[in-house]
Amino acid sequence: MLPIPHFGSLPPIGGRTRMTLLYSVTLDTHRHFFQICLQIPEPDPEGQIISLPAWVPGSYTIRDPARQIVGIRALSGGREAGVGKIFKDRWRVEPVAGPLEIQYTLHALDPSVRTAYLDSEFAFFNGPAVFLRVVGQEEAQHQMVIQGPGSWKVATAMSRVAGDPWSWGTFTASGYRAFCDHPVLMGFLALVDFDAGELPHHLVLAGHPGADLQRLGRDLAAVCSWHQEFWGESPFGEYHFLCMGRQTGYGGLEHRSSSALLCSREDLPPAKPERYAQFLGLASHEYFHSWLVQAIRPAALAGSCWEREILTRDLWIFEGITSYYDTLALCRSGLISESDYLRELGQEMTRLSRSAGEAWQSLAESSEDAWIKYYHPQPTSPNFEISYYGKGALAALCLDLRLRETSRNSLNLDLVMGRLWQEYGAVSRPFPEGEFFDLVNRMAGSGIASELEGWVTSRSALPVEALLETVGIEVRRRASCGPADRGGIPGSGIRCSLDAQWKRPVHLAGAELGFVLQDGAAQAAGLCPGDLLVAMDEEQCTSDTLQNQLDAVAPGIPRRLHFFRDGRLRQCVAHTRPAPLDTVYLECRTLDEEMSLARRQEWLHGRPGAQSAKG
Repeated sequence: MLPIPHFGSLPPIGGRTRMTLLYSVTLDTHRHFFQICLQIPEPDPEGQIISLPAWVPGSYTIRDPARQIVGIRALSGGREAGVGKIFKDRWRVEPVAGPLEIQYTLHALDPSVRTAYLDSEFAFFNGPAVFLRVVGQEEAQHQMVIQGPGSWKVATAMSRVAGDPWSWGTFTASGYRAFCDHPVLMGFLALVDFDAGELPHHLVLAGHPGADLQRLGRDLAAVCSWHQEFWGESPFGEYHFLCMGRQTGYGGLEHRSSSALLCSREDLPPAKPERYAQFLGLASHEYFHSWLVQAIRPAALAGSCWEREILTRDLWIFEGITSYYDTLALCRSGLISESDYLRELGQEMTRLSRSAGEAWQSLAESSEDAWIKYYHPQPTSPNFEISYYGKGALAALCLDLRLRETSRNSLNLDLVMGRLWQEYGAVSRPFPEGEFFDLVNRMAGSGIASELEGWVTSRSALPVEALLETVGIEVRRRASCGPADRGGIPGSGIRCSLDAQWKRPVHLAGAELGFVLQDGAAQAAGLCPGDLLVAMDEEQCTSDTLQNQLDAVAPGIPRRLHFFRDGRLRQCVAHTRPAPLDTVYLECRTLDEEMSLARRQEWLHGRPGAQSAKG
């Protein structure tokens, strides 16, 4: 155990009750340490138990942030108190008479939105990865005193009770779950203030001082205003986007009154339009979660302190429907064009088309298996798994278009979400597992509800193509143009397929296989992920030349491959196949029927407003 400095006694805070739990956080930037002192005025007389969550809300896999605690000690009345681990992330302190102080050091070098990071430029932490839970006192008032480099700014949506705006100080929240649901970003920060729905919003950016802040504020105001209008009411009074720009990276996590965002600096303006749209879609996604997840809470997860896995088959709702609206909101708010949106939709369809997982895993099963599969991908995962984000978004699209078609444009998914808000979010009522099918049944009838349930529970394809036809959108398919081809646009594809993906290996020549399609040409030849192809028909091959060498001979002709596996040279014979038409792009056709044209226009550009949120 590393020695932990004694923090000493902290001065009382004005108005603090005796039962307030106080966390003092200081920063050691060079050693990447958060040093924390937790004061417990009235510990459990039988021995206080403290613990750290095993997972963080919104990211459904066990992460065990307790492994980052490098030292812990307990004191009472200035004397050491015995503290011992009773589980991997749980400790028990011996019984003491009087207040208890827990001092612990946490190593923070994970550059993600899920846990904690600290260096000399900026720092970030997510509460469940940092704040020990005082078992039995979860409903007490929790306060944080935080201090660090004097030139840094501090951003969090947690209520401030001391200190100047954007400075070190004291913050408070009622209860452990609320306390952990306000991440903190610190460092040399750029700030942008804007209003949306007549409410104050803030973009706080670390790691990219050259970003076009005015454009960011203007565009985020546009998309946030659309979301506000869509729902009609807001579950918060003020909102913070806490954004970290890095050389590489992508991710987001929703919180009450804020979101944590991680993006590449190349996603921020001035940026290429498609890269910038990716960032705006990320912000839109997490902002939509303020309603769907934060306010409309899944009942299965509502009371958790994140100690163990909690299975739910509804993640396709909370993540899939959110994924459907995140980019659609950019189109409806005018930040991207109709053709840009259809390109994004074609790319989503391409990702699913290139996977064989639909035959092995349903949307409900994908949701349930998130804990062990989605966050732990393997090279073979696309053969057996689908994403509840991606296919969930396409299921939401199908439901939206089916509702518009069968109701002659009087019912849509917007209205369903508005009813969901009225019955659950607006009245703070947790949303029961499986209730979404009943809601659709009440609004649209048993036929559509049963069809939706089939889409979710069966291992079969969605009727995306047929439903897009109802709004004059034609689905086109072609062969991939190569590894960088994401689909969404026309193109001239490859001729032959090995039914595998490859990359340039590190420090070696050749082509290293990644994904190998189930029952494809490469697998039939005996190849597997990790094999290093070095020659084809006695000619050297590399990641750059392999596709051209494949296309030089007609599909089906035997090709002799030499490859290394586990450092040993092997050979096999592969029979390539005609390149599959697995790359999707969409085209609008002219619509003669007035109702169909109106349906397409209202789907892509319709004003949400009162009819969607207020029924």
